[in-house]
Amino acid sequence: MRVANLTAFAAAALLASQTISSAAFAQTNFLVGNTTVGDAQAAANDKLAELVTKHTNGKLKGSARHGQSLGGYAQMLPALQAGSIGALVMPTGFMATIVPELSLFDMPFLTPGETAKISAFARQSKAAEEMKKFAAQRGILIMGYHGIGPQSFLTKFPVKTLEDIKGKKIRVIPSPPRVGAYQDWGAVPRPMELGEVYTSLQQGTIDGMENPPDVIFRMKHHEVAKFYTITEHFSFMSAVVVSKRLFDGQPKDIQAAITKAASETLAFADPLYTASQNDSLKELQKSVTVTRLPAAELAKMKDLAQKGVWSRMEADAKRGPIVKLLKEDAARYAASAK
Repeated sequence: MRVANLTAFAAAALLASQTISSAAFAQTNFLVGNTTVGDAQAAANDKLAELVTKHTNGKLKGSARHGQSLGGYAQMLPALQAGSIGALVMPTGFMATIVPELSLFDMPFLTPGETAKISAFARQSKAAEEMKKFAAQRGILIMGYHGIGPQSFLTKFPVKTLEDIKGKKIRVIPSPPRVGAYQDWGAVPRPMELGEVYTSLQQGTIDGMENPPDVIFRMKHHEVAKFYTITEHFSFMSAVVVSKRLFDGQPKDIQAAITKAASETLAFADPLYTASQNDSLKELQKSVTVTRLPAAELAKMKDLAQKGVWSRMEADAKRGPIVKLLKEDAARYAASAK
C-alpha cells in the first residue's frame, strides 16, 4: 500500500510539474506570426519579436515565425484572439473577416502612395481610431498603423488602358472595397492568400495581381508575370496588432513593455519600407516591363470608383459613418500637406 501511495504521489508530482512547466511556457513564449519570407514585412515582425524580448527583459520571449508556418491569416487571427499567438504585423485588409470596418482602409485612391505619407495619414485619421475600438471588441488590440506602399498591377499581359483589365482574373485581398472596385472596373476579383499567388499566376488560375514592388520582388512573382503597370490605385496600410487576451493577462509593466515594443516597431517600419519599395522597383525594372497607366485612364478608374464602390459604401448603414470619416480624414490630410 505504501509503495502504491508513493507511486501515486510521484505521478501526481510529475503531472503538476508538467502543468507548471506548460503554464510557464504559455506565459513567456510570445509568438509573432507572419505569412511572407525575406521582405520588409518579415523584418518588421522580426523587429517586434526582438523588441518584446528586450523591453520585457526576457519575461516574454518573442519569436517570429514566417512563411505561413503558423498558417495563413485565416488560421492566425483566431489564434491571436485566443492568445496562442501574441502579435502580428500585417496588412489591415486581411483582418476584414473579423473586423469588417478595417476593410475601409482599402477604399481605392484613399491615401497617398508613399510609405511615410500613408503612416502620417493614419496618425491623423479619426476613422483609424474608431477602427481600433471595433478591433478591441473582437479581441484584437491595434497598437498603431504604418504605411507599406502603393499597390499597382503585376500582370501577364500589358495594361495600357482600363479596358485591358476587363474580364481578367485579378488576385485581391478578401476585402469588400477591393472586390467592389474591381467589379466597377470590369475585372474579375479573385480573393486569395499570398502564398497561393505564384502557382496561380504560373498555372493561369489568375491573370494578374496588385502589390507594392517590395512584396512582388521578394515573393518572386515577377518570375511568372512580366508587366508592372504603375497606378497606385490602392495603398497598403499595415498594423501592429496584439492579442487582447494575452495583453490583458499581463502585469502593467509587461503591458507597457509590449506597447513600447509596438511603438518602436512602427517607427522602424517607415524607413524600412521606403527603402525596400525603391530598391525593389529598381530590381523589377531589370526583368519586367515597367510602365505608368496614362493619366486619362487613371482618371477613368477614379471616376468609376467614386460613382461605384465609394457611393455604395457611403450609402451602407453600417459602413457609411466610417466612410464619411475617411473622406474627412483625406480632406484634412490634403489640406495639411499643402
